Amino acid sequence: MKLGEAEHEMTKEPSLVTFGVPGSHQTTIRMVRRALAQQGLRVPAELDITTRIKQELGAGLAPCVVLYVDDPALLLEAVVFHRGAALLIPQPVVVSGNDRHTEVLVRSVEGLMEGGLPVSVREPLLNLHARIVQAMETIAEREGAHLIVSP
Repeated sequence: MKLGEAEHEMTKEPSLVTFGVPGSHQTTIRMVRRALAQQGLRVPAELDITTRIKQELGAGLAPCVVLYVDDPALLLEAVVFHRGAALLIPQPVVVSGNDRHTEVLVRSVEGLMEGGLPVSVREPLLNLHARIVQAMETIAEREGAHLIVSP
């Protein structure tokens, strides 16, 4: 990557939005699930990153879980018109922390819209994203946005 390209990458909009929750990881996961449910959202799958890394590589890691969040009606709406929507819905929500403080990470709208999605996918995805963010704002304080710089 050339210097000009690197500067362009650094000025892009942030890719992640982080919410901070005082309290333990396990308590925060329960709070996140409850807040999502109050928005009519579901968690059809989850991946315990910490356990997987421990089992596969024998390495220790702070508690980290990825919740895959969707609304079945939005998923249907998106997939009926564009099968590729299944790559974006459900949306991952990362919950990572320790006994005192936990972070919840969500992709930013700008991060989601990169790549020019078809309207049939964009609208359900934006609806889902807005509801995830609304849910997190009921239980957590927005800490900021983070840029992910790709090589």
